[in-house]
Amino acid sequence: MLRRACAFLCGLFDRMPVHLAIVRRYVDANGHYVGELYMYGMFAGMGTYRLIGCSLDSLPLDMAALSLGDAPNTLDLEHDFLAIMPPNTLRVGAAEPKDNEGVRQMIARIPRRNIRLVIQNRFIEHIMERKA
Repeated sequence: MLRRACAFLCGLFDRMPVHLAIVRRYVDANGHYVGELYMYGMFAGMGTYRLIGCSLDSLPLDMAALSLGDAPNTLDLEHDFLAIMPPNTLRVGAAEPKDNEGVRQMIARIPRRNIRLVIQNRFIEHIMERKA
């Protein structure tokens, strides 16, 4: 409990932005975007994005970036991917359902005002161009 209180207090003063990226891979039957979730960080002395999980979102297709501090209700860490999705929502999880809670807890520890989200649509746009 003391550890949680310390983490909460540190989060109040932490101003470092945390960069997350979702790379949309396809559109599911409900019209939501399924993709991969990446986090930016220093690995082996280099700044790079590392795959940490999966994403499901109902954000607009033309959205390229978002600060979750400006849209606090966007991130949904409580529901599974199969639950009904409200508009403008992002859900995160893992490739294996048993690991979903670990990914959600990792994202929940980050103060939402520090999260910067980048959205990549290149794969979906490539498929859409082929159909045209």
